[in-house]
Amino acid sequence: MPTSRDLRPLTNKQAVQLRLDLTLVEERLQDIAILMRVCYGEDSQAVIRVDETAAALQRLNWELERTKLPTQAAGS
Repeated sequence: MPTSRDLRPLTNKQAVQLRLDLTLVEERLQDIAILMRVCYGEDSQAVIRVDETAAALQRLNWELERTKLPTQAAGS
């Protein structure tokens, strides 16, 4: 486990890329959720797992907001 001395904050460019990547993942997950609902029905295990994944992604986004990651690069 890294110590606080070993940790390095994200650069501004990395933070921006992370936000873009997470947005893309969220959009793809929404598309997958629609497909799973159409193919397997609302009560299927596939839909339940998609919903769980979406909830986990939301919790990750909230945690990143709490750590105050920049949402856009200043001067980039």
